[in-house]
Amino acid sequence: MTLRDLVLVRLGVAVNLVIGQIAAALLLPVFLDAVGTILVAALVGPRAGIVAGLVSQVLMAALSGNFSWLPFGIVQVVIALYAALAARLGAFARARTAIAAGLGLGLVAGSVAAPIAYFLFGGATAGGVTVVTTTLRVLGAPLPVAVAAASIGTDVLDKSIAFALVAAILRSLPDQMKARFPVVSR
Repeated sequence: MTLRDLVLVRLGVAVNLVIGQIAAALLLPVFLDAVGTILVAALVGPRAGIVAGLVSQVLMAALSGNFSWLPFGIVQVVIALYAALAARLGAFARARTAIAAGLGLGLVAGSVAAPIAYFLFGGATAGGVTVVTTTLRVLGAPLPVAVAAASIGTDVLDKSIAFALVAAILRSLPDQMKARFPVVSR
């Protein structure tokens, strides 16, 4: 990794932590803790995105004292890989393509997160997704269905918002900066 990549990783980690903590504190049914991962992966590729995502997961667990975040590190890896591919395919060029790609990532990420939430935590993890799971349980859904529906549903919303935010950031970059990141020009 270049120095530029390392600087962007640090920026991505900071974005993940700040926005993720705000969403968690407000008990939102979204995480928004991968905006930095998506941004870094879109700008410089999957390796830097993976580093940003994994470092964010470890720091989030250590700073909050909630180590249930650690097993979800695999979701950050999936996010970085998907975001880098989406950037190469030009998904961030327009809001509607970014949101559509975010929907796809939400399905994938939620499908990866649901078994972790179910098998390791009995469906009770941190944040607003637990509220959604609990609501579904109260409405009569069996635990595996409630966990899967909550994980996938919240991830679809979360990743669509995150992809839209990253698309807006990338479109707002000055032309001379865009030239330094060829994927952004697509």
